[in-house]
Amino acid sequence: MALYTLKHIVHRYDGAPVLTIGRWEMQAETITGVLGPNGSGKSTLLSLLGFIMPPTRGEICFNGRPARPFDDAVRGKVALLPQDSFLLKRSVYQNIAYGLKALDRNGTSQERLIEAMLMVGLDWNAYARRPWYALSGGEARRVALAARLALRPEVLILDEPTTSVDAASVQLIKDAALHARRQWGTALVIASHDTDWLEDICTDTLHLYEGRPMGSGRRTLLFGPWEKQGPDAVMALTASQYFRAAKPPQDLLAAVVAIEAKHLALQRPSSAVAEGQQRLTGLLLRISFEQSTGLRCAAVLVGNITLTVYLSDEAEPSLHQPGQSVQVLYDPSKVAWY
Repeated sequence: MALYTLKHIVHRYDGAPVLTIGRWEMQAETITGVLGPNGSGKSTLLSLLGFIMPPTRGEICFNGRPARPFDDAVRGKVALLPQDSFLLKRSVYQNIAYGLKALDRNGTSQERLIEAMLMVGLDWNAYARRPWYALSGGEARRVALAARLALRPEVLILDEPTTSVDAASVQLIKDAALHARRQWGTALVIASHDTDWLEDICTDTLHLYEGRPMGSGRRTLLFGPWEKQGPDAVMALTASQYFRAAKPPQDLLAAVVAIEAKHLALQRPSSAVAEGQQRLTGLLLRISFEQSTGLRCAAVLVGNITLTVYLSDEAEPSLHQPGQSVQVLYDPSKVAWY
């Protein structure tokens, strides 16, 4: 049974649709990354998943049952950390304890609050009595996260958790979120522009653009501008290199292409290209390991676009050295238009 099931979701602000999802599911104890440019609907989706507000239309099921804000089925089980920390004008201790007191949890102990503070790198003796106004931006963000961790939620939703905080706080926030998953089986939903981090830790990803899902998993989105060239459409990546996509829609103005990592291949620049394949020459940026699949991924920069490519077991060892020039192969018929 899925942890979340979204059905026929439409959400509007001032009558204008900002999010449209036909159906989407998320499993328990997973880490789901939500990716997309600013204005793509990420924060709206996270607010719906956090049951901060109901959708304009459609149904959200939690653990198999329809749920809405303030339902007993979700109360205290889902915690959302928004982009702004929003601390109460109280001490650190009172901020962290507030959620537990509001839920009237029996057996709430000082040890539980100390644990939440330690998870985000805050010493009890140094911070418990400190007022909200005596905290740095990174400290305030960690206090806000500790207040959610104290609940030991079934789902922890993080909206740009590491934006505008210091490097030390970034690492503590990342470590605390992953610790919650290991310790309590907490499912994580994370929207972040830190794509490297998300790709390293996530068991699944959801790509959004202008309020529409663009698929899941490792993929590269190409937003154009597109130009018709014969039966295909092309997008300039550099002065001399173009990405070619087959079967384009009639309206190319707002068209978006998604190419999955499994539909790309890596080889040496001097290697031959099979019939029907297109090639791009770029710079190998890094090699990473995808925990959810056990596969190795290569990030290749072509112009201003970074393509994500799965490395096969047969890939030459020389293709594992970041900084070198490589060739990316793809089939124009394997792209998906949105």
